Amino acid sequence: MKAWRWTGAAFEPAESVPLSDRGFRYGMSIFESVRVVGGDPEFWEAHVSRLLGACAERELPLDESVAAAAGEMFRGAGGDGFGRIYVTAGDGTLTAGCDAPRVFVLLEDRAVTADESYEVTISDETYHPPFGGLKTANYWFNADVLAHARRRGFDEALLFNDRAELVSACCANVFVVREDRIATPARTCGARAGVIREWVIGRRKVEERRLRREDVVNADEIFLTNSWLGVMPVATVEGRPLGHRMIGPRLASELENRRV
Repeated sequence: MKAWRWTGAAFEPAESVPLSDRGFRYGMSIFESVRVVGGDPEFWEAHVSRLLGACAERELPLDESVAAAAGEMFRGAGGDGFGRIYVTAGDGTLTAGCDAPRVFVLLEDRAVTADESYEVTISDETYHPPFGGLKTANYWFNADVLAHARRRGFDEALLFNDRAELVSACCANVFVVREDRIATPARTCGARAGVIREWVIGRRKVEERRLRREDVVNADEIFLTNSWLGVMPVATVEGRPLGHRMIGPRLASELENRRV
């Protein structure tokens, strides 16, 4: 893995996060994930826009020029990989303001998944997405549920909030298709404003609304989206095969064609 830290003037190689940083101590950080293909961070402007918006919401001052410089680190490294930008709360007490955040850029080698579809389960644990679905370092719940799902032979797990509304998968947004109508959980349910989610909404007619467990179990088709997977069709839910997959694979193909 390659890693860099913003010094106030430039990004320089980094090997660790200071133990005093509240991103490490309390999970007080915002991040954005990006797939890097041939040195090109995909949908970069959209990722930067979401990162700046999330930082503003949590009062983490981030200059747009610093975000732009992060993109140059991905381009300078070249090759393919999985990148992340973290903006942490920096040093201070638990309740102090975030006047001096730290910015880290990470790039790891990662093989592209060969899966053509996923098998998913439904989590019985109630999910409480922090700050309306912002991407923060508080990901332990997601990781724990995903680990349990993987041990049971599933690729992902679907999460529901305390109002029994579908939120997302552990590491992806989710779309449900019923009679050719596409729906995805609304942001008010805790869904993340993912870049690929927005790309799908921009290419297809999608209804953002509350979705329940019955919407999932009665779906004709389901697909997941995130910046690394792109669009991943779902083959089974709790072992039950879904119908013929059409919309998800088509969108996956359209996204892949962007990289050619």
